[in-house]
Amino acid sequence: MSGTAGIVKVHSPPIMASDLVGQVIDGRYRIVSLLGAGGAGAVYRAEQTGGAPMVALKLLHDEYGEDADSRERFQREARALSGLQHPNIVGVVGFGLTAIAEQRAVPYLVMELMDGMPLDAFLEQHLPPPALALDLARQVVAGLAYAHSQGVLHRDMKAENVFVARLPDGTFCAKILDFGLAKFVDDQRWGPAQKLTMMGAVLGTPAYMSPEQGTGGAVDMRSDVYSTGIVLFEALTGTWPYLGEERMEMLRLHLMAPVPKLSESKEGLEVRPELQAVLERAMAKLPEQRFANAGEMLRALDAVPQPAAWSTSAPAARPQARSHAKAQASSGGMSFLVKLAIGAGIAGLFVVVLAVAAMFFLAR
Repeated sequence: MSGTAGIVKVHSPPIMASDLVGQVIDGRYRIVSLLGAGGAGAVYRAEQTGGAPMVALKLLHDEYGEDADSRERFQREARALSGLQHPNIVGVVGFGLTAIAEQRAVPYLVMELMDGMPLDAFLEQHLPPPALALDLARQVVAGLAYAHSQGVLHRDMKAENVFVARLPDGTFCAKILDFGLAKFVDDQRWGPAQKLTMMGAVLGTPAYMSPEQGTGGAVDMRSDVYSTGIVLFEALTGTWPYLGEERMEMLRLHLMAPVPKLSESKEGLEVRPELQAVLERAMAKLPEQRFANAGEMLRALDAVPQPAAWSTSAPAARPQARSHAKAQASSGGMSFLVKLAIGAGIAGLFVVVLAVAAMFFLAR
């Protein structure tokens, strides 16, 4: 890890992501090109001094670098990725603070540079054959199982946070990204947990949220299992299990709707009953009915007889409903219950509250 200490903050206009091309970060990484940018940060292709391999360098936008919560999330991601060494978790080269553009203190994270794209973009381009889809999903579960074994919860598992890298031999490798919402449950290894958000805040993305996560309840490894079940469903079918035009409708479906059958969600897809059973257990409404962690889910997946899924028809175009629903329902991970109440009305919220209360009453 490297960094720059004692940086003095000054107020000046925001820096555009493209303006940093050519800049040298921390005297070690020269930014070559912009790979992509989001609301809070940008990722660049960078070359290391001394002829070392090219890397991917992630920088917070300067306005977020001064926000304590954003910095804490970034540091969580750096801590998690630096401590988790697994083929299905993106590798980290280093992280720290750097001074750019008039001495602003900006956190950075240096990761392995991969050839490929996020899983959601991969599925938008073409639906993989069932065997490849299931292999990618299994790799995701394997990476998450390792994180769980090390006392780390991801809390934002979704296709967007899985990178599908194409290896030199032409095969594909899935790697989990973005541990910015990670929670550390092993104090002996990671140190005492720090409070990131207020109690009851909703973290994650509505299409992938477990019932307890979507209602602001306590989350644990079983919530990650639920979200990973949705990634499994999406990889095989090209769509989400629950599609709603509004976030309130999406939440209601997660709370009350049965898990769809894989074979009924994509034309020509056939799966073994054992695979459907794995999915239904991963996505059970009550946490105690799910796999205790991703390791248990991985063992269950590996126990399914092969082939676990196959196609009886020619490859079909990706369903359009999911893309439309994504635009309507996706969220950056902030609390949205109040917004949901306003959009759906008090009566709709009352129905959901009753459903949640009944669910946890029955659990007892």
